[in-house]
Amino acid sequence: MIRTSWLALFLFAMFAGTAPAAPDRPGGWPLASNDEAWKHLPRALTGGGARLPAWARATACDLPRTTAAMLELDRLHRTKSPLGPSLRGKMRWVAADANRCEYARATAEADLRRAGISEAEIADLKTGPDRWPDGERVALKFARQMTRDASLVTDAEFAGLKAAYGDEKLVAMVLLIAAANFQDRLILGLGLAPEDGGPLPPLDVKFDPEAPKPTVPARDNPSHRHGPAEPTKVDDPAWREFDFAALQRGLRDQKAVQGRVRVPTYDEVLGRLPDGYPKPRNPIRIRWSLVCLGYQPELAAAWSACTRAFGEEAKQDRVFEESLFWIVTRTIHCFY
Repeated sequence: MIRTSWLALFLFAMFAGTAPAAPDRPGGWPLASNDEAWKHLPRALTGGGARLPAWARATACDLPRTTAAMLELDRLHRTKSPLGPSLRGKMRWVAADANRCEYARATAEADLRRAGISEAEIADLKTGPDRWPDGERVALKFARQMTRDASLVTDAEFAGLKAAYGDEKLVAMVLLIAAANFQDRLILGLGLAPEDGGPLPPLDVKFDPEAPKPTVPARDNPSHRHGPAEPTKVDDPAWREFDFAALQRGLRDQKAVQGRVRVPTYDEVLGRLPDGYPKPRNPIRIRWSLVCLGYQPELAAAWSACTRAFGEEAKQDRVFEESLFWIVTRTIHCFY
């Protein structure tokens, strides 16, 4: 799987390329028309031409294959997650609520209604934890805490979830929350409004995997742009807090931590890889890759397809991407 730093860079790529001339609404990111967006996307075998969500119209011109992969990831989490329509929809709503993303809140509510969840139950969801169903409360609290500050989730909380749901569903929860937080930040960063006529259902489209790669606009290398002179020394306390020795101690401490789920072996993962997944040239050793592909191969492969397409289309400056990756991981207290 491609390094997670690609995901931290999605938002920058939206601003790095060209975009349609006029925004759909004041202050929002300019959106391509539905027809124009489809012209840039890979050829669809089925479902082509359907109404696209606003975020796909915002990204299709600059990142067509990435957008196609994101549409598939969105569909899988909203229709195929093993958590079931009630729990996955409610967890998605809780994440959107914690992020204050009205677009995603409305979409999650629409999915719950399509699944037959009653208005009374949706009202209880909005009221808060005291009204959440006993059988779902622990999972919904987990979604909220993972969104607010994942570093504060305790081993005991995770163990309780594991006892209730098992490893496979637990990994599906983590993947859902990760995708939800990425999507919310994309929507909020671009200032996107909900679609006219109400939130759209998941897009049932199959793109041709053999279609030629769409042409994307050339981008300037950020390192070649003129800007303020580079400082002669780093004086930001946030960057000076950790020296090499401190980083080594942190890495040593992290290696001593007992994982919360069993890490599948490479042979186990190899037997579960979905059709069409690129065959690894070397055995996978990254533990989060083994966990995701081992327990939720379809969801993990769809996530990886997004990162892989983005890496090929965005062509980020390596120094910039690693610097941004540092800022993101340090902000969320992630050792990675």
